Amino acid sequence: FMLISTLISALFLFAVNLDIVNGMQSSLKIFGTDTNELVEIKQFLFEVQGGIIVMLYTGGIFMALFATSSLIPTLLQPGFIDLFICKPLSRTSILLGRFLGALAIVTFNIFYLVLTSWLILSIKTGFWNFGYLYAALVILLAFSALYSLMTLLSVLSRSGALSLMITYLVLFFSPLLLQRDNIYALLSSRFWGMAIDWIYYALPKTSELGGIARHVAKGVPVVSWFPVWTTALFSIVVFGLAAVIFNRKDY
Repeated sequence: FMLISTLISALFLFAVNLDIVNGMQSSLKIFGTDTNELVEIKQFLFEVQGGIIVMLYTGGIFMALFATSSLIPTLLQPGFIDLFICKPLSRTSILLGRFLGALAIVTFNIFYLVLTSWLILSIKTGFWNFGYLYAALVILLAFSALYSLMTLLSVLSRSGALSLMITYLVLFFSPLLLQRDNIYALLSSRFWGMAIDWIYYALPKTSELGGIARHVAKGVPVVSWFPVWTTALFSIVVFGLAAVIFNRKDY
């Protein structure tokens, strides 16, 4: 992940050059070749940074979940878990340590790319888009919610593969829940419509968070912050449930 981030930052540093024509426009050169077009500097910056956020939200979260999927199941392996629970540490602190460790790794990698690209692009263009940094926080919120779900599933099953597959299903089916109006037309009973609504409100709003992250990075006003607060609540409740089950399990 660090290598990919370094290559992307190097691309903006050495391959993309902007020759300022006036305060608002610039000619764009890629790998030293003039594209013979003028670009709006601020719009160019927003589009590039919005694209990076979309890449991080899709590929970054996908890789981050895959890379951290074994942390909790490894902790729960016979012999390994015995080593921890015999020490003067609460089980909640043990589980929280693993969770925060995974979050710290992902935070470092995401902000490594975001901060380096933000500095490079801001110095080259003269525009400092702080919304780009805030968008990275939305990505971390989405990861923490999905990883809290994966933590709960790992505590229940001790299987990294199973918890990862179910978490991916939640991530991939989130956009479908936004099409609830179209799904209602296919249902034969109001009961199933209510069930779909409950599923939508209970699960993290990963699809909406992706849109919010992109809007924040591009300076577009956010219509509703409801997905942010409900996803944060989901993360807290689900991790709390995982901690309760972990404390009560007999190892």
